[in-house]
Amino acid sequence: MKTRISVILITLLIVLIPVSSAVALDESMKDDLDSNIEEYLEEYRVPGAAVALVRDGKVFYSNTWGVTGESEEPITLETPFTLGSISKSLTALAIVKLIDEGKINLEDPVQTHLSWFTLPDDQAASQITIKHLLSQTSGFSPYTGLAISDHESKSMSAIQHTAKSLTDAKLSAKPGEIHQYSNANFIILGALIEEVSGQVFTEFMEEHIFLPLGMEHAASDYESAVKKGYQLGYQSWFGFPVKSSITYDNGGVPYGYITANTQDMLAYLEFIRSNEGLLSEENWELYQTPVTETGTDRFYGLGLRITSPGTKDEMIWHSGSTADSHSEFFYFPESDWGGIILTNKNHILEEIGLVQLKQGIINIVNEDEAVEISKNTPTVQLIILGVILLLGVLFILLVKKRKVVKRKKIWGIIGFLQLVVAVAIIPLLTFSTSSPWHAIHVFAPDLAFTIIVLIIMLVINGLFLLVVSLRRSTGARS
Repeated sequence: MKTRISVILITLLIVLIPVSSAVALDESMKDDLDSNIEEYLEEYRVPGAAVALVRDGKVFYSNTWGVTGESEEPITLETPFTLGSISKSLTALAIVKLIDEGKINLEDPVQTHLSWFTLPDDQAASQITIKHLLSQTSGFSPYTGLAISDHESKSMSAIQHTAKSLTDAKLSAKPGEIHQYSNANFIILGALIEEVSGQVFTEFMEEHIFLPLGMEHAASDYESAVKKGYQLGYQSWFGFPVKSSITYDNGGVPYGYITANTQDMLAYLEFIRSNEGLLSEENWELYQTPVTETGTDRFYGLGLRITSPGTKDEMIWHSGSTADSHSEFFYFPESDWGGIILTNKNHILEEIGLVQLKQGIINIVNEDEAVEISKNTPTVQLIILGVILLLGVLFILLVKKRKVVKRKKIWGIIGFLQLVVAVAIIPLLTFSTSSPWHAIHVFAPDLAFTIIVLIIMLVINGLFLLVVSLRRSTGARS
């Protein structure tokens, strides 16, 4: 009897020990994920976020943190966020759906379906195809795309209006020549969807994409988004969250303003994983096919990014940013797992933090070390504030020591140079970043503010030095 009991106990121990280890490993991974995510949220002062991870089609981790932007209600898995450029992948899916239905072809020239589509270069306009737009190889520059973005229109005809504003745009490359990431491409695709389907963009997306995929809370116009719970997020001022002053843009939905909650994005991720009958198998594979190389082992497909295609490390993904949100989704076909990260705060100089968090999550799930989250110090803004302070002190000293300025011509030259710098700052900044001033104001409001103050201080100092110097010269001649 004792022997039987011993055998039973030993057998139970053999069975239970591995189970206990597995549970401990899961708990350890959960703790590591929580810790890594919370480190990011704290360092970057993100008011609200939601994260969910799936493997083999099942959620193995999900959590939410913080509050929404307007009512400051607790974030849940049902809280909608703007998706930013992840919207491009859904617009691309709508295009592939039209291809699947035989209504358009990938190689069709845009003018086949949009007779009004013209450019200053008639020949180039006739050569731009749907594939060029989807793969960001049409020739439209990033600057052109940003120039028509984030204009906060609430009109249901905003997509058509914005697309038609591109008829005066000049291409920066020949169609098909190089990859240039531009919102302009997806604005035109949004207009094309409306033209071919005979429906406004939001109706087509709801009927043919969102509902078939089970994205019940997704929306692609301002009124629908608000009805489904969307609230504005936060812009970053010197690292601190401030409720957004930039609102939703109906004209920007195809490239960046689709809203969805975590559950919606998990449904989309399941489609990426298994199709579920929305498309034919051929076009489902087409949707995820790399088209143009954008870096070492990095490709852009039809509204999707693909890293290391055809290898065990292949990742299908896209990131997204608006003035007040930053999001990531990713999926690894070989190991059949992926994730969603949604946050409601953004700043162009802080986006590296979410990239690090995403890689950290990937590392933790792959039983590797998390990526260290970099410090969120508004270095550029603080340097500009320092220069402003120095200019202020200089102005006070010069006013008190006006005689010193009168005695030396060099002060007049310094004043003139300050005026030249004041005039040149914004053009140099927009040229070096390939971003119009409006985009800088939207995605880095504190930077835009400090630059304006800097310009004002340069003008005040410059004019003062010139006026005093000229008075010296006039006095000397008389």
